[in-house]
Amino acid sequence: KSAAVYRLDQGSLSSAKNSAKGKMTAKWKKNAKAAGYELQYSTSKGFKSGTKTASIGSQKTTSKTVSGLKKKTYYVRVRAYKKAGSAKYYGAWSGVKTLKIKK
Repeated sequence: KSAAVYRLDQGSLSSAKNSAKGKMTAKWKKNAKAAGYELQYSTSKGFKSGTKTASIGSQKTTSKTVSGLKKKTYYVRVRAYKKAGSAKYYGAWSGVKTLKIKK
């Protein structure tokens, strides 16, 4: 019996900015081996509470705008994933960027 090994590089979040009123735009580096990405943002530094995850189903997409945010501090990170059959395999989370929604 053989086993497949799926290895994805750690996510690389380039920036997270307050682009408009209640909106955040996050940008990351493209991962050639990925099928898509997960963007996670939270009001908790350790991502323990107030955490939401946005899934991006395209390897070519390298930015995401999230709306409906309150005037708070958010912590943002991204990771890549690859699909094999019905399973998803994830790379490591990127470093965390801190973002203050001021608008």
